[in-house]
Amino acid sequence: MSLRRLRPLALLLALCPAAAAQAPIGVPRLPIRTAPLPPLPASLPSAPALASTALEAPRVDAPPPQLPQAPPLAVSPEDAVPIENAAALTSFFAALGDVEAGALRRVRVTQLGDSHIAADMWSGRARALMQARFGHGGRGFVSAGRPWPSYAQGQVRGAQTGAWRSDGLRGGLDDGRAGPSTCSIATADPNATATLDTTSQKGTGAPFSALSVLYLRQPGGACMRVEVDGEALSIVDTRGPWSLPAASRFDLRDTPHRVVARSLSPPTAGELRLIGFSLERASGLVWDALGINGAQARRLLRESPEALSTTLDALAPDLLVVSYGTNELFDRNLNADEYARALSEVLTRLRGAAPNAACLLTGPFDALQGRRAPAQFDAVYAVQRALAERSGCAFWDARRAMGGPGTIRAWRRKGWAQRDNVHLTRPGYEALGDHLVAALLAARDRLTESR
Repeated sequence: MSLRRLRPLALLLALCPAAAAQAPIGVPRLPIRTAPLPPLPASLPSAPALASTALEAPRVDAPPPQLPQAPPLAVSPEDAVPIENAAALTSFFAALGDVEAGALRRVRVTQLGDSHIAADMWSGRARALMQARFGHGGRGFVSAGRPWPSYAQGQVRGAQTGAWRSDGLRGGLDDGRAGPSTCSIATADPNATATLDTTSQKGTGAPFSALSVLYLRQPGGACMRVEVDGEALSIVDTRGPWSLPAASRFDLRDTPHRVVARSLSPPTAGELRLIGFSLERASGLVWDALGINGAQARRLLRESPEALSTTLDALAPDLLVVSYGTNELFDRNLNADEYARALSEVLTRLRGAAPNAACLLTGPFDALQGRRAPAQFDAVYAVQRALAERSGCAFWDARRAMGGPGTIRAWRRKGWAQRDNVHLTRPGYEALGDHLVAALLAARDRLTESR
């Protein structure tokens, strides 16, 4: 490490633990935290985000790798199931047009949902197809570490060492401070690390030139050191006057990288809470996949409006894709009126948190409960369709794209659906990715022709 980089980092490292130890509100150490976070004030004063000390990016002389090309779209846009109320996507299509015309900008899709999204196969195929058409704008948002043991995302490898707690999930805090991902990881272990790696021994890793580290800024927050490709880049102080997500952004060379967020919490200090990383490039398309196994749309109501706003403001999506409904289908206690009220509030909060983003709801996939379709199918679809139109969102019928009611049986016979007749296999998810992208392209073409 160069002396130029070492001196300012050493100074920050000397100051950060001492300041954290004197934080006004102490936080008990892991694994159990009994004191709740302080509430947000009734009105938040406008204050600049804590500034990280961004230093010279590590030097990487290798050119960006040649990204593997996605197989061509297997569904013709002319044969795609149409997107309903597609005019609601006009601003998103205009942003795509800007990129096609050569504008140096990112176009971001942020998809929220359940295990179908958490698997990142449906979203992963859509990402690959859209990036092949509009440029690779970076991998996008990825949750920090391994919030649950099976968490995995395409194009990246995540890991963590030391003692971490997963918040927003069973056994962790549920305080609504993570934003749309609805989960984070926390540690008071001074040796803990969370790693994100896009490098590949085959030379096909996903490059990115901008890194955003999203974390919870909170009273008593610990410090962390951000390391890129084995070199210390910055020390970030996560203390703040109230508990709210924040982001520190760093410009890097446009290559694959290995990122490490390392806790610097001394034994007497509070904890570090990491939400995730966002990996971006100067131009092209980004497709985020923010899914939680077993989630229903109402899960987003557990997040504070301020946490949703600050996190979505950092991501700045051009399109929100809301893909819940499968777990509602199997909820025996689901009341259609209560579901409609909850989903309406979810859409209101999302639209308020990302006012410049277009919105698309996707209906749940075909599925079976035993030998029959879940009894809630018609009610869930009716509510989603009605609220999409009322909320100024588009709607896409994923069940119809699969072939209609009962199609899951045929998909299982050809290896596209799993034995539970709910989840798909990789070929099935990728087939639906083709259908969704074909529907988006067809809607764009139709709107363009109508002008």
